[in-house]
Amino acid sequence: MSEKLILEALDRLEDRYLNRLLDQVTDGCAILSKDKNYIFWNKSAEALTGFQPEEILDKPCHGQLALFTDSSGKPLCEENCLCEQVLKDGQPRLLEVYLQHKNGFRLPVRLKVIPLLTGDGQPAGLAEIFSNLSPAVAIPLKVAELEKMQLLDLDTGLPNRLYMEMYLKNKIDEYQKYGLPFGLIYADVDNFNKVQERFGRFNSAKLIRMIARTFQKNIRYFDIVSRWENEEFLICLLNIDENRLDIVANKLRLLVGESYITIETGLLNATVSMGATLIQRFDTTESLVKRAEELMLHSKWLGRNKVSLDFTQKET
Repeated sequence: MSEKLILEALDRLEDRYLNRLLDQVTDGCAILSKDKNYIFWNKSAEALTGFQPEEILDKPCHGQLALFTDSSGKPLCEENCLCEQVLKDGQPRLLEVYLQHKNGFRLPVRLKVIPLLTGDGQPAGLAEIFSNLSPAVAIPLKVAELEKMQLLDLDTGLPNRLYMEMYLKNKIDEYQKYGLPFGLIYADVDNFNKVQERFGRFNSAKLIRMIARTFQKNIRYFDIVSRWENEEFLICLLNIDENRLDIVANKLRLLVGESYITIETGLLNATVSMGATLIQRFDTTESLVKRAEELMLHSKWLGRNKVSLDFTQKET
């Protein structure tokens, strides 16, 4: 339905309500000039890519702003530019490709490139219409539903271990069917037993809630953090590569170290040790979590308050 609206709108580019109309459709829509510079960027395109209109408009679709790639991450415009082909022969193209998000991850999308022609049939520009092909999360996310199904950790408000086991199984199934990558971070609060002994259970629980909020507020809306054990958290990051996984894990680690709670004697903070790993071809939930946990223990061995993505780092 949204594509039909777009096509109808493109037939009357002079309509002063075009922008308003295209902003109502759920598919991303971009219009390019004959020189392949972006001249229109709708709200759905903004939501899907993370790019604001001012970052896109009047800029070419190739080079640093190459948004669409193949499965290996290679920009489509490097060889046999798709837009150039459509401008040349006037025939639309429909492909299933990947969209490079501003934040570094990739989304599978269906991309349609349509020629915009003048009254005498000459090319005047292009329209790119793209829709998200990522499978929807099949597990309910409403807090009330989670609580009713006993899938919620009542102390932190995060999904609990049972929920995360179900969620990871779902994500592994999607990876095996669609090849959608994701990463897992296993985070453990350093010296938590000593914190409990010195500051008591009330302050320890308060500290755990602060760490939970820090994680929750600093991941993307479609990523998820759960309370795995008493002082342990699992964080699942979708559509991510190893470099970005390392960056995000270290960002979260630093944010926890910079956060404090107020107690009777002053301020209290904590650090976390993390293991971070990407899903692998033959992983099960058990093997994936175990690898992340072992990497977390490696971070402990290295001196705590560190992130390990492999076992090659040495003790310093």
